[in-house]
Amino acid sequence: MSTGNLSRLDPEEVARAVTEFINTTIMARTRPVRPDDDLELAGLDSMALLKVLLFIEAHYGFWMPDEDLVTDNIRTARAFAAYICRRSA
Repeated sequence: MSTGNLSRLDPEEVARAVTEFINTTIMARTRPVRPDDDLELAGLDSMALLKVLLFIEAHYGFWMPDEDLVTDNIRTARAFAAYICRRSA
């Protein structure tokens, strides 16, 4: 994904990209998650969260600061997407 004009990000597309990353990189050997699945309940641990944060940095051009790592922003792939779109607006 291009990081050129972040203000035009589509939340559904971002949710799909985050979900796909989680499913192919982290959940590859277990059941896949959907955009609204609780990631902690699905088994994502702190190392998996770090991988998601690195994905966000690589694809969307910014790092989530510690103060933004709250449940409302990281519970689901859709929550990550909403955060990414708010941050890039």
